[in-house]
Amino acid sequence: MPRMSDPVKMALFLAQSVVDQPAAVRATVRGPTIMLRVAGGEEGRVIGRQGRVISAIRTLVRAADSQGKLGVDLDAPRRER
Repeated sequence: MPRMSDPVKMALFLAQSVVDQPAAVRATVRGPTIMLRVAGGEEGRVIGRQGRVISAIRTLVRAADSQGKLGVDLDAPRRER
């Protein structure tokens, strides 16, 4: 398993704190963005009402990042149409 930086650990911890299945949460880094993947149906818990939860997670992660450039986004599986 690759070594995670502190902002990545923080994003993972915060996402695990708001979902019902914390063991299913995964965090990966793609460029300047931390991608969070949660169990199906739990995306709304991470987003929160009017995006307040994901916004708070982004703010805290940006504050923990020494350069202040990391972003956070949900890595939702694509649905077939």
